[in-house]
Amino acid sequence: MILYGRDLSPFVRRVAVWCAIYGLPVERRRLAAMEPADADAIRAVHPGLRVPALELDDATVLIDSVAICDWLDEQAGEARLVPASGRPRRDCLQRIALAQATCEKAVALVYEKNRRPAELHWLEWQARIVGQIRGGLAALEAAAPEDGWWGGDRPDGSDLMVPICWQFIESTNPGALDPGYPRLAALVERAMAVPSLAATDPRP
Repeated sequence: MILYGRDLSPFVRRVAVWCAIYGLPVERRRLAAMEPADADAIRAVHPGLRVPALELDDATVLIDSVAICDWLDEQAGEARLVPASGRPRRDCLQRIALAQATCEKAVALVYEKNRRPAELHWLEWQARIVGQIRGGLAALEAAAPEDGWWGGDRPDGSDLMVPICWQFIESTNPGALDPGYPRLAALVERAMAVPSLAATDPRP
């Protein structure tokens, strides 16, 4: 399989972590949609010029991290990172969805604050995005376990997605992490013992 995209993207990183935990060999093509030199190669697998894209061994291309990871979970059987059914599945998916939405706002902040020309900055809009990021983090903080994992005796998908989200914010706009979120910070620290998370850490 071939995974397109860089680990700085939280959505690419999620797919890379899922593949590694499941022991699936993946060739990495660390291309960035914002780089003109990479655009044609990405467009060839995703007409919308977005990452991640996962090209399977039969040349089928899967797009969007949610859909890709759902397919990866299907292949994993009982080892799956998202429970197969019932309330455990619903709760895990809700936590992932909240972390995913928070990541999407963090990406929007990168474009608004870090990419848009300074003379076009809209400070009120940036403040709104930061408020949305902090709202997502506060909800996750309130639900976070004091110790251990949401998944019980081993991390589930939400235990992995939350650190991915946190570290993307820390890498791009760390001020959005204020005020502190001690339970989430502790969860992130515990999660860095997971080899695939440590290996894809995007922070400088």
